[in-house]
Amino acid sequence: MEPVIVTKNLNLYYGHFQALKDVCLSIGERRVTSIIGPSGCGKSTLLRVFNRMNDLVEGAGVTGEVLLDGEDIYRPETDLLRLRKKVGMVFQRPNPFPISVFENIVFGLRIHHLYRRNKEMLHGIAQESLEAVLLWDELKDKLGRLATHLSLEQQQRLCIARLLAVKPEVLLMDEPCSALDPLSTGRIEELMQELKKNYTIVIVTHNMQQAGRVSDETGFMLLGELVEFGPTERIFTAPGDKRTEEYITGRWG
Repeated sequence: MEPVIVTKNLNLYYGHFQALKDVCLSIGERRVTSIIGPSGCGKSTLLRVFNRMNDLVEGAGVTGEVLLDGEDIYRPETDLLRLRKKVGMVFQRPNPFPISVFENIVFGLRIHHLYRRNKEMLHGIAQESLEAVLLWDELKDKLGRLATHLSLEQQQRLCIARLLAVKPEVLLMDEPCSALDPLSTGRIEELMQELKKNYTIVIVTHNMQQAGRVSDETGFMLLGELVEFGPTERIFTAPGDKRTEEYITGRWG
C-alpha cells in the first residue's frame, strides 16, 4: 500500500530551539496512526507539520522533506488553502463557530467557493457529513441551532463533520478526546474506526490505552526524536528500544 505521508530527515526549529530532529516516517493510506510520548516531546508539532500549521508560529523553520502523495508540501509554490482542504485538523477542545449547526458544516465549502449558490447541494452535503459522524438523527431537526449549545461530544463530532464536508484525504486529530468523558471517548474511538474506511487518520494522544485500541501503527516520540515507529501491537508488546518500553510500562515519563 502506497504511503500517503512520508517525512525525510525532517527538522523543525522555533528560532534557535530544535523541536523536531531528523524525523523519518511513512504513514499508510486509510490507517490510524498514533503518536505518543510525554508532554513537550514534539507530538503536536509533528502533527501540525502535515498541514503547515506551524507556519503560523513566528520564527518557525523546517528542513528536510514532507511528502503528501509524493509531493513536497514545503515547496514555495504550495497552495496552503488547498493543502488544508486536503489535510484537515481536529483540536483538543471542540471549536465550533458560534453560528448554526448547518452553517458550521458548510463553512469550508463557502471558503473554498464550492456550491455556494446551490442550497440543495449544500443541504445534501450537510446531511452526508452528519451521517458520517453519526449525528444526523440527533440533529436533523436542529440544523438552525447554535453549534456552541451542543454537548462537547456533539461539538467534536460536528467539527469532524465540518472537515468531511470539503472531502479531505487526511484527518489530523490532536488529542480529540481530552475534553470528553470516558463514554464519549469510546464513541469517538468507534467513529475513528468507521472513518478510516475512507480517510487516513493521524492522532496525537497521551492515552496509551487509546493508542492501543484505535491505531494500526504507533510512533513514540521523545525530545523531538521519533524513537520508534511500527505496528501498534509490536510497539506495545515487543518494543525495540528500551526508552519505548520504559515509557509504555510507566517506569519513565
